[in-house]
Amino acid sequence: MTEIALRERRRRQTEREIGDAALDLFEVGGVDGTTVDDIARAAGISPRTFFRYFPSKERAALVPHVELDERVEAMLADLRADRPLLDQLEEVWREVLLALDDGRSEAGRLLLRVRRLMRAEPALRLAAAAVDEERLDALVVRLVRLVGADDDLEPRLVVETAGVAVRVSLDRWAEAREAGRAVDLLETYAQACLVVRRPGG
Repeated sequence: MTEIALRERRRRQTEREIGDAALDLFEVGGVDGTTVDDIARAAGISPRTFFRYFPSKERAALVPHVELDERVEAMLADLRADRPLLDQLEEVWREVLLALDDGRSEAGRLLLRVRRLMRAEPALRLAAAAVDEERLDALVVRLVRLVGADDDLEPRLVVETAGVAVRVSLDRWAEAREAGRAVDLLETYAQACLVVRRPGG
């Protein structure tokens, strides 16, 4: 393993440790009741080190799952200009949701914890919306390049449409799991996709 790869692995491990500490503390004392100093202490780092990794305590709880992110990146790299973009993005998000295994996989359990917290913590929900916006903007730029569009109207509408279906599905899933009800995430997503494509919907 190269020195660069080793440093990247350490960086991701530290990010994950800080994120786990933040989630644990938020679940016990809430976002408002938790300080950066609390998170840093629980993660075994200094507050100064904390800010080298995250701009805020809320962002610390939103660390992406590395393997899932790599999988998404590989799927996005396979997008083609000769197929409808919405169809392709729905396929990507379907694969992502499948990897969550309805909360049984590591990535699924992590996301379920975050989504549950987001329901109770407005500050965390706002931070998640900002992260989503950054990722969606980057995806729009990528799709504009892919299709050689003069502007971002169509790619942005496609990305936003696909994103809404995913966010609503995840919210319904987390809400149902919190209430002790069984809701199939993939089935919920399939229904959401049908709704957003419905004429006049």
